[in-house]
Amino acid sequence: MSELETIKCYLTQLPATIINLLGIEPPSHIQKPIQAILDQYKGINRIIFMLIDNFGLFEITYYKPAWMITNSEVMLLLSTKNPYTLGVFHQIMFGGFEMEPNGFHLLRYLNNGGKNSCFIARKKDLDRYDGGTLSIPKETDMATWVESAKAINKYDLSWMHYLDFENLHKQQQRLKQRTPENLIEKLINRTDKWILSNYKQLRKNSLMIILGDHGRSKLNLEYSGKIAQWREASVPIAIFIRK
Repeated sequence: MSELETIKCYLTQLPATIINLLGIEPPSHIQKPIQAILDQYKGINRIIFMLIDNFGLFEITYYKPAWMITNSEVMLLLSTKNPYTLGVFHQIMFGGFEMEPNGFHLLRYLNNGGKNSCFIARKKDLDRYDGGTLSIPKETDMATWVESAKAINKYDLSWMHYLDFENLHKQQQRLKQRTPENLIEKLINRTDKWILSNYKQLRKNSLMIILGDHGRSKLNLEYSGKIAQWREASVPIAIFIRK
């Protein structure tokens, strides 16, 4: 992790960054793009965007998913007033907390600019955030991953959302099985392997953006001492991997 280039920025800079990377001028009323990312990833053909719940600075440094750590080129430390799933969706799709300011919606803006996009997620999130783009409802992470293999080389932007942790955590709480910390580690390592398989399938000149947030809501996990303090200070991240 020490050799990974790290950039501090605002979560709300991501929409303009994505738009610019895909060769379109972003609207002037959203936050400016991250110039260092534009400079490093000029001329890419497509973006594969993966949102992973309950995966931030703490999780990547504590659990160390092998493939992501080995291959990540840049990590953004994302400043935001709302690091939770729906807040993150809102800030990326709309460029902030206002609903469709001046009519802006990230996926719709790309589509209107001649770029095609695909959004793979749970139906309730698609209904709220797809903006009329092609959306494919999938109710489990496994189904999302299987669908991602069909989508990643077909669209200018393909977006996948992985959010199994909270549902599985609730199930295992009822059954009094496994600690949530072990479950997080298992799911992070599983998703790390899935992302590697996507990378192997990708055509050249593609860019993976892996964004981690704090999940649907704040969870009381069983960390203690310095580890608990470390987790409490964690921020959402985005890591970039070019092929």
